[in-house]
Amino acid sequence: MMKKIIFLSFLSFSLLFSQTITLDFLQNKPSGVVRDFYIWQFISLPQTSIEEAKLAYALVANKTPRLQKAMEAKGVITEMPKDILCKNLDFERLKTQDSECIALGLKLSDVLKISEKDASLLMAKIKPLNPALYEQVKILRDKDVLNALLKTSAKNFGIIFNGITYAQKLEIFSKPIPPKKIENLANQNNAIFNKMLHNIILDPRFETFKKSLAKADITISNANTFFLLGINEVLQKQNKKALVYFKRSTDVSIDPFMRDRALFWRYLISNNKVFLEELAQSQFVDIFSIYANQKIGSTPKYQIVSHFENISSKNPDFNIKDPFEWQILRDNIQSIRNDEEYNKILRYFRYEKTLPHLAFFLNRATKYQINYFITPYEDLLAWKNDDEKSLAYAIARQESHLLPALISRSYALGIMQIMPFNVLPFAKEMGRKNIELADMFDPKTALEFGNFYLNELKEEFVHPLFVAYAYNGGPGFLRRLLAQNKLFLKDRKYEPWLSMELLPYEESRFYGMKVMANYVIYQELFGHHIDLDALLKKTMIYTDTHAKSHTKEKK
Repeated sequence: MMKKIIFLSFLSFSLLFSQTITLDFLQNKPSGVVRDFYIWQFISLPQTSIEEAKLAYALVANKTPRLQKAMEAKGVITEMPKDILCKNLDFERLKTQDSECIALGLKLSDVLKISEKDASLLMAKIKPLNPALYEQVKILRDKDVLNALLKTSAKNFGIIFNGITYAQKLEIFSKPIPPKKIENLANQNNAIFNKMLHNIILDPRFETFKKSLAKADITISNANTFFLLGINEVLQKQNKKALVYFKRSTDVSIDPFMRDRALFWRYLISNNKVFLEELAQSQFVDIFSIYANQKIGSTPKYQIVSHFENISSKNPDFNIKDPFEWQILRDNIQSIRNDEEYNKILRYFRYEKTLPHLAFFLNRATKYQINYFITPYEDLLAWKNDDEKSLAYAIARQESHLLPALISRSYALGIMQIMPFNVLPFAKEMGRKNIELADMFDPKTALEFGNFYLNELKEEFVHPLFVAYAYNGGPGFLRRLLAQNKLFLKDRKYEPWLSMELLPYEESRFYGMKVMANYVIYQELFGHHIDLDALLKKTMIYTDTHAKSHTKEKK
């Protein structure tokens, strides 16, 4: 079992910072995620004063919750930048502030609870400068909130839904909604409203809303929303309508993964092999195209490149461990619009240490028609077996494109995208000393840490799909999810594919599917054939009877 990961104190955490970060250092670096990461480190240092922290915070490109929490830990709330100050005021103090502060700090869930006097005060303040927020408050103060919501824009509807509490949502959306009203909103194809529909469809509750949604006929949307509308029809046992939505998803798909996914479900629902044969023609590697080719015994049409010829063993012209160098290099090369010039640049990446960079840029040059499954830095570790290596590279390919100095928006680091708060606990368990956050940009160290974590996850979750979910969403997330006994049911139709689509978090949902495809391909490259269908069937760990009896015991 994986040992419990503890969060670090500021003092112990600061020991992981590899260099002296100053305001001058930050001011002289390019804006972006990388600088934000170093700003977060600078603010987190105990010796950084509140004044210095505020100056650094003003340089931030994307003010994430992690950065805001680091700022909040520096001093009293009244000394904070305005966005943090206003978000942390209680309603009684917030209502006395100016309209900008109210817009920054107002929780829409509070609007349903305040007095008429306070509501009028708020609306008078925000109406001149923030008409959108004024409209949202006005809707929430209506005697019939649901009816008012159905008359507003799809964007406002989605913002209000996201801003209220779960209990408030359940109460407001407990009544049936006229299908035409849903159609009018959904056909606006607004990103916020679409995301709201996704969340509702994947939520085990909101049954009344989902039944109303199943009666609507939404004709204008994007590939993922059409697809999930199809899943909703499957859950409502309306397979003919599901097929209509899956076709619409196929028709509007730009991303080949989305297209293959919708095509696969058209096969799954209809059992028509025409769809399977079409899917087998895909030039993109995913679990759907792999399944189709294995099922009908065809030779895949997708092209896989796993190694390059004429690669130098010398050191490249840039430091692969420097995230700033990578950010500048990437941005400069991606700004090149001339194909001939772009292709000439690629020769500077024909080194063993820069194979990930070469593959990254080749994706654009080949218009993503070639699937690169490379294993750079493979000889840096002594692998237990090919299965261990396959899963590590399957994860790394999905996490970072195998790029050593990558930093994510959540500040995950390096090839294996290790979270900063995990570095010290992992180092202690591995018996590693003098480890710093910057060490995660070293391919060898990153692979060692990531592989260590994967092996601990495998002890608990066993199956590579569950290990992938836990690696992405955290082991606690997966434990809670599986403990509900509502997914991966042996005697439910369309399993395990249905459960893979019902995972509540989109990132983890797609992540698991893509890691599984990577895993199968890497196993093939290492000489091991994996029957995808048989492998996925091993995820089915519960039965409907088991799930129902477990629920009764809880009650």
